[in-house]
Amino acid sequence: MKELFLGISIVAGFISPMIGIYSIVRGDFRPQRMTRILIFLLSFLMFGTLWAQVDRNGIFIAGAQLIGGFIILLLSIRKGIGGYGLFDGVVFVMTIVSLVVWQTTQNPTIGLVMSIVTDLIAFSPTIVKTWKLPGTEEWKFYMSDVVASFFSILSISLYTVGNLTFPAYILAINTLSVVMILGRKKYLLHHHD
Repeated sequence: MKELFLGISIVAGFISPMIGIYSIVRGDFRPQRMTRILIFLLSFLMFGTLWAQVDRNGIFIAGAQLIGGFIILLLSIRKGIGGYGLFDGVVFVMTIVSLVVWQTTQNPTIGLVMSIVTDLIAFSPTIVKTWKLPGTEEWKFYMSDVVASFFSILSISLYTVGNLTFPAYILAINTLSVVMILGRKKYLLHHHD
């Protein structure tokens, strides 16, 4: 059963970037540029880490996210929003600092905490943009990551804080994104009439 859950997680992981790319091309999704730059850097680092660890399960999802993230980054240059303001610069510097701490520490707990902090910092411009402009986001893009992380959690053979924390965080941040996009769209629709 764990293999089935892992398979579902991998398929959902491949679907997520395809939804994002399709939605950008259609004009339904206008990604935040700075987030896309930072998420691509994180994806590259994660892919390299998994490759070095000879991780045969996570490498497929990381590879899909890396390729899809690169295409989304390229599309966001022309069809995205933001990425040039003071807030974006601060987020970029904070992300680089947290990445350095993440990669230079020999403590796995600090590394795990810093990977989450790094991801949250990198994602913060998108959270702000989603609150202000929910119509520029595609909820299905985040929902596929909710599904991927949920089934990734179910595929874990032995639950520990170390192997549960990051997928649980990914589940939480993507669920927040879906709820915020749909909730803000509904709120703004009813309060503009």
